Order: sequence, then structure tokens, then C-alpha cells
Amino acid sequence: MAESTLSTNYLALIADIGGFLGYSRTVADWSTAQAEEIDVYLQAGLRQFYYPPSMEGVPDGYEWSFMNPTTTIDTIAAYSTGTLEVAAGICTLSDGVWPLWAQTHGKLTIDSTVYAITSRDSDTEMTVVGDDVTAGEDDWSLSHVGYQDLPDTLGRVLTDFYFETETYSPSIVVVSEARMLALLQRTTDSSRPQFAAVRYKDSAQTEGQRLEVMWWPIPDAVYTLTYRYEGYTGSLTAVRKYPLGGMKYSALLKESCLSMAELQANDERGIHWESFVRLLKGGVAMDQKSGGRYFGPMGSGEPGDANGFRGSLTRHGCGQTTYPVTYKDETW
Repeated sequence: MAESTLSTNYLALIADIGGFLGYSRTVADWSTAQAEEIDVYLQAGLRQFYYPPSMEGVPDGYEWSFMNPTTTIDTIAAYSTGTLEVAAGICTLSDGVWPLWAQTHGKLTIDSTVYAITSRDSDTEMTVVGDDVTAGEDDWSLSHVGYQDLPDTLGRVLTDFYFETETYSPSIVVVSEARMLALLQRTTDSSRPQFAAVRYKDSAQTEGQRLEVMWWPIPDAVYTLTYRYEGYTGSLTAVRKYPLGGMKYSALLKESCLSMAELQANDERGIHWESFVRLLKGGVAMDQKSGGRYFGPMGSGEPGDANGFRGSLTRHGCGQTTYPVTYKDETW
């Protein structure tokens, strides 16, 4: 699909900034230092556009609808394919492949005994704790611990997790980590998940901090789930040349970048800041019209009750919620 000819892009924006600074609008005319300076203003303006400052007409912490995409995640089921031979803690698999998640998110059960995994040595070999573990068993399974990584570009989860449309089942409700830990204390059995919790992973700060999702019950199969999230994006480059938001915010993004050049190069807020503020208010009003309207919950109760579903509603074995409906004095 062709991009609108009215959309701005990386080359157009850096040309605008170069022209404002008096360097020329031609990239080839710039020195290395000038190109680096222009890029600083471009990325600063991009951040200001994606995460706008609060002001009259712009709510605090305003989130653009285009920054909240929808995606899917597949849960991970237990693995038990192949024939297992164990000697001195080395688990060798024939006619199967140890999953990549085995070392970090796996528990190996042999004859009802759970063994901690220390390393996944290859596709067919894995080491567990216990030199006395020696067996040739068909009764084994590799289960998942019930939490898995979320995408690197995810800032936070905004909705419940929804099963595929042909699956007649309630959504998976997102609860607090504390509630999730209490549920996992109750049981770590596997079944169709009912609740999820999102938490930050520990980080050594060699890369950005990431998030993971916890499931309860632990998934007993691969379920494809849909959810909406706050998405992070990268800088604009000659390759990633189109900003999020599309054509209708092109003028706003241009003024955002020029206002940052104005501020950082000239140490002032002038006509480009004024233009950015005016266009930002209009852009927010336009974005608010483009989203769906949310009228709030149509019932009472809090999510997260393991004995029910969203408070007063009743969950049946088939996943159906029922409650009486009255019309013209007749109740069904």
C-alpha cells in the first residue's frame, strides 16, 4: 500500500531542520557535526510528539491511539515428545528436541519427581540437578513454569487477553502480581488460563528493562491470545523513515522538531513552539474522535476473584456467563 504523498518522513524532517538552522536543505552539504546536531533535534522532536507535554487542551500523560497497537501471544504448553535416557544428571532425548525455554522456564518431571534444570547443552541434551538421576523412562514431561517474556517494544498491557474468536471462552483478566502469587500458592495445576499478571523482569542494565506475563492456571495447551498494549518505537532513520501517526500529524511533528531546534540551538521558545502548541491541541482533539467510545463496565464487582469471574457474574463450566433479562414484565 502506497504511503500518502502528504506524509512527512525522515529526509523531509531533517531538511526542514537544516533549513531552519541555516545550514541548507541539502543533506550532502552538511558536515558530520551538522548532521549529528540535526539528528539530535529530530529525535528530541519525535519524543516530544509521541509523549506530548500537558497543557490546556492536552490531558496529563496523553496517549495517542496509534501508540497502542494490538498483537497476539501464544502460550507455551508442556513438552513430552521423544524418548528420554538419563545418566549422571545428563538427560538425552531421542526423536525430540529440547525447547529453547527449557533452561530458563522449564521443570523436568521424571516418575513424579521434579528436577531443577541447570543447562540446555544442545537440542538433545540437558543437565539437571542430581548426579544420582539415572533412568530410561517414558513417564516424563517438561512443563513450563507459567510465565513468559513479552515483546521488547511493550510498555504495558492495556486490556485483558482474549482467546481466538472461534473459542467460546471469557477473556483472561489481568490482576496484580500479588493476587497472582496468591493464586499460584493455591495450585500450580495446568488448565485453560483465567488470570494474568504483568511484571518487570530483573535487569543488569546491559539492555532495556523488559516485562513478562504470568498465567494462572498454567497453560495446558498453546492458546493464541489477542491483547492491546502501549508500544515503544525507535528513532527515525533513512531506513525507518516514516513516523507513527501517519499523514494527518505531519505538520505537528515538523513543528515539534523545529521547536526543539529552536529551544536547544537558540535557547528560546518562539514561533515554532507556538505553532506546535496550537497543532497539538487540534491533533489531540482529532485523535480522541478517531477512537472507540468506552461506556464503562455494565455490572459491578472487581476482577481477580478465583472463585468467580468479575465479581457477581457466574462462570460455568463451558465459560458462559448468564444472568436474567426482563422485558415487558417477562423474565428469561
